[in-house]
Amino acid sequence: MWGFARSAMVLGIVLLLTGAARAQSGVGVEVDEVIDNRVAADIFTGSLELRVKLKGTGLDKATAARVLVKEARDDRGTVLTRPDADPPDFMGREYNNGMVPMSLRPPARAATSVKVKGTVELFVPGRDPSSTVKVDKALAKLDTPLTSKALKAAKIEITPLSAAAYTAKLKSRTLDEAEIAKLRAEGVARGVSEKEIDLMIGLAKAMESSDAPPDANTIILSGEESDFDRIYLIEVLGADGQPINLPQRSTSTRGTDTLMTLVASSPPPPNAALQLTVLTDKSRMSFPFEVTIELP
Repeated sequence: MWGFARSAMVLGIVLLLTGAARAQSGVGVEVDEVIDNRVAADIFTGSLELRVKLKGTGLDKATAARVLVKEARDDRGTVLTRPDADPPDFMGREYNNGMVPMSLRPPARAATSVKVKGTVELFVPGRDPSSTVKVDKALAKLDTPLTSKALKAAKIEITPLSAAAYTAKLKSRTLDEAEIAKLRAEGVARGVSEKEIDLMIGLAKAMESSDAPPDANTIILSGEESDFDRIYLIEVLGADGQPINLPQRSTSTRGTDTLMTLVASSPPPPNAALQLTVLTDKSRMSFPFEVTIELP
């Protein structure tokens, strides 16, 4: 999304830890890696990046997981949470050996430890049959919202776009002077430096210039950001009912409007179905945790 998340330098010190924090309900975290970067230069402000292993029962049934940080302070009292940051996406358990990342503000230079309180969230689709939604012949009617009782019940509206509608959508999202002024005002209100604002606006303009009309291999889906946030995965099913290869996926958001681009290896069949894996309340499990991390 076109946010103003602060950039973090890659420089840091990696520390392997063996301490564990066990949650009250069977799932907890074990800190595996700490990248402690308390160096600030130019527009960069440093960061504290953590990678944690999840420990406990039932993890084999979880498709994805994430860690939500509720409170984080170093032993000098510095608040390390990022109040303006968006919640992290769920990460598939098959990636990074099941590690889950956390990103915090850099601790005070004299700090020696950090205490983190938060919640581990698991996505377990098997707990709720309605988390898997299949829409047959989803590409037969472009520029019309997908029709599905399950999507209607979930209050999710997604529309596959034609090439013409996509081009019109891109034109409506072009950064004009009024939009740039709005982004600058938002950045200033959130304490973002002028250099960072210029950098992000330049990046947005560069991405606009790279947009091209979709070809026969490309599927464009449009909807509200809040609706896409509740979708973990979208797959395109071929005539055999199996997912077709999608080597490229991308998502962009302007305001609350989101466009998702799915690029297949070959043109999808006219009768292709879309299968959406939805993050329903019943398919999510939460476990509180607390952990103290010694810094190098």
